Amino acid sequence: MNKEPTVTTQESGHLTQTNVLYIDNLLAASERIPHGEPLTFGATPLDRIRTLKQQLDLGVSLQAFTMNGLPDDVPLPTIDYVHRTFMKRFHGRSEANEENYMTALHTKEEFTDDPTLLAMIDRGELGHASPTELLIIRQLLGIRSVELACLTHPYGGDRIKMLPTMREAVREHVEMFGGNYCDEPETRYRVKEVIGLDEGDDSFRNGLLMTRKRTLATLYDGTVIRERSSFVLRTDENSLLTADDIDALKSVDLKSPTHEDQLVTAAHLDEMVSMLLDMDEHSLAIPIATTIYAFNPETAEKIRERDQALLEARRAEFMKQYPMIAAAMNGARAHAATTPDKVFEIEDGGILYVGPKQQ
Repeated sequence: MNKEPTVTTQESGHLTQTNVLYIDNLLAASERIPHGEPLTFGATPLDRIRTLKQQLDLGVSLQAFTMNGLPDDVPLPTIDYVHRTFMKRFHGRSEANEENYMTALHTKEEFTDDPTLLAMIDRGELGHASPTELLIIRQLLGIRSVELACLTHPYGGDRIKMLPTMREAVREHVEMFGGNYCDEPETRYRVKEVIGLDEGDDSFRNGLLMTRKRTLATLYDGTVIRERSSFVLRTDENSLLTADDIDALKSVDLKSPTHEDQLVTAAHLDEMVSMLLDMDEHSLAIPIATTIYAFNPETAEKIRERDQALLEARRAEFMKQYPMIAAAMNGARAHAATTPDKVFEIEDGGILYVGPKQQ
C-alpha cells in the first residue's frame, strides 16, 4: 500500500476526519477477504463475560476433538493429558485476551459518536471481527496485543486442514493493512511444561508441552504479527528421544528463569520438532492449537508506564492516610540498607511486606 496505514487518535480519543475516511476505505477493501468465525478460526472474543456462554459451549465442542480420530500409537497418559488440560488452556487464552483488552489506553466509550466504529468494536468483543477490524481496534484503543485468528486442532485431523486457509486469510488482511511479511520468519521453540512433573513423576517420559513462536510480519507503527503454535512432543520409549536426550533434559535446572529455552537447547529439540512438524508427524509432535496475533511494543510500554504511575499514586495516598505506618516504613527501609537479605515494601493493593527477598 502506498499510504501508511496508521490509525491514530487525538488527545481526546476522537478520530480525525482523515482517519475516519481512511478506515471506511480500508474496511470496504477488506470485505472481499475471508476471515474466521468462532467455530472455524475466528479470534478469541475481546469481552469474555459477554461471550461466556458461547465460549463454554465452544470449549466443550472443541474438547471433543481431543478424544476423536486419535493416532493408534499415542500412549494413554498423553491422551489423558491433552484431554484433561484442554479446557485450562482454552479458557486461559480467553482470560489473557480479555486482560489485554481491559487494560487498553482508551475505551470504546470514547467513540460513542461514531456508530460504525462502535459496531466494529462490538464485533471484536463478540469474536466476529475480521483481522483488519482487529488491527484497527488495536490502534484505536491502544491494546498491547490482540488475536487476529485462532484454530484449535488437537492431533491434527480434519481441523488442521483449515490452517493454510487461516494463514493466507490473515496474510491478506495484514498486507492490505501495510504489513511486510518475512521471507524467513524468526522462530523460537520453548518447553512450557514437563508433563507429569507436577504429580511427582520426574522421568521426563510423559511428554513435553511446547510452543513454536514465529515472527511473520511487521507493520509501519512497529506492530509485529506473530504465530504461536502449541503441541505435545512425545518423549516416551517409542518417541525419537534417546536415553541421552532424556539425561540432557534432566540436567537442566528447572528453577532457572531461562529453563524453557535451556530444555530446548539441551536435547536439540528445535531441530527434532522442526522436522516432525514439517513432516506432519502428528503422532509424535501432537498439534493442539495455532494462534496469530498482533503485538505492539510501544503500546505495551505506555501501558506499563501508566500502570506504574497509578501504583505510585496509590502508594502515595496510602502513605498520606497512614503517616505512622509511613514513618515506620521509612525506618524499615533505612534498616534494610544494612540488611540486604530483607525487603520492606508495599505491594500492589497497599499490603506491607517485610521478609526475605523472593527468589
